[in-house]
Amino acid sequence: MKTQVGIIGAGPAGLLLGRILQSQGIDAVVLERRSRDYVLKRIRAGVLEQGTVDTLREYGVAERLDREGLPHTDMKLFWGGRRHSIPMIDENGRRLTTYGQNKIVEDLVLQREADGLPLVFDAEVEAIEGLPDKPVIHYTRNGEKHALQCDFVAGCDGFLGVSRKHIPDADAHSYEKVFPFSWFGLLAEAKTSTETRGFCHSERGLAVSSSRGPDVSRLYLQVPPDFDMATMTDDQIWDELSLRLANQYGKTLNRGPIVDKAVVRLRGFICEKMVHGRLALAGDACHTVPPSGAKGLNLAVGDVRLLAEAIHALLVENDDRKLGRYTELALQRIWPTVHWSCTMSEAFHIFPGQTEFDTRRQYEVLNFWAYDAVGQQVFRNSMLGRPYPQY
Repeated sequence: MKTQVGIIGAGPAGLLLGRILQSQGIDAVVLERRSRDYVLKRIRAGVLEQGTVDTLREYGVAERLDREGLPHTDMKLFWGGRRHSIPMIDENGRRLTTYGQNKIVEDLVLQREADGLPLVFDAEVEAIEGLPDKPVIHYTRNGEKHALQCDFVAGCDGFLGVSRKHIPDADAHSYEKVFPFSWFGLLAEAKTSTETRGFCHSERGLAVSSSRGPDVSRLYLQVPPDFDMATMTDDQIWDELSLRLANQYGKTLNRGPIVDKAVVRLRGFICEKMVHGRLALAGDACHTVPPSGAKGLNLAVGDVRLLAEAIHALLVENDDRKLGRYTELALQRIWPTVHWSCTMSEAFHIFPGQTEFDTRRQYEVLNFWAYDAVGQQVFRNSMLGRPYPQY
């Protein structure tokens, strides 16, 4: 099989890249190691920056997003018995929108299938050869070996994917911080109360409450790094959420059936070597953010916009200058965004051995964001996202 671009990974990064390349008249094949059913049901974060929403609209995959997306007008912070709401619309009308990542993936998959474009599930990539000029992706599907010849390879296969392993010295150009806690993520059939929706600093650990629809809540609890979710019943989960999010503020959580659970370790990771020959990384394959800032998908969209432009210049115009600048420009957005997500994590979580002095320092950060005009601007701009770099 031959194509112009082989895309490894059918997450938002890989699927959106395929969509943009399609609009440019560039052929692509998307390979995904998981099954179609798994990919469509995979629950992830769903807070979208304005740039992400605008990009999905630009490439014709935002019809359901425009119907079902929930716009944010503010962000509530809870700490030390205080509550404060920070406006989340800037002078240019930028705002955040809640729309599940699984829905974005479904929209992109269905559009690609409707267009009759190749999307291969259950494809386990084993090796990438010929990266200097004639890449070949070797993969196995249903026990049979296949080879995909292409002019370029886009590695969009996540933190644990195979693509980064084909970048020489990637580890020597990588930076990582692993936090000493995890998030216990929950999806519940319960209406989210506007009184308890937001980020909460609690002496028992962070808690987060957000919406995924009119009657669906997305909730998170800080838990130990080796937490076993089987050790808590649903009633115990709701009790703990209430202790952190509601009780001290005189509020009540709406309860309901918990339909999905997952534990995620918090880490910040950046690989600064994003290109090797005719292979380039995008999304979680080259950077991972703590979920505190809800930035992973939004960063991936910024990568893909730059990468698609570089691929077009290379394959259509025979000009590799944009590919040569891809890493430099992408990192202009990646490092500040990862820094912000780590800052959010440091402000809201309880660390091992934390003292009252440490807690009071966290309170000062939250006071600055909530009550200082400059602090509010920093918080709002950071949450709304940095502009996309331009070649």
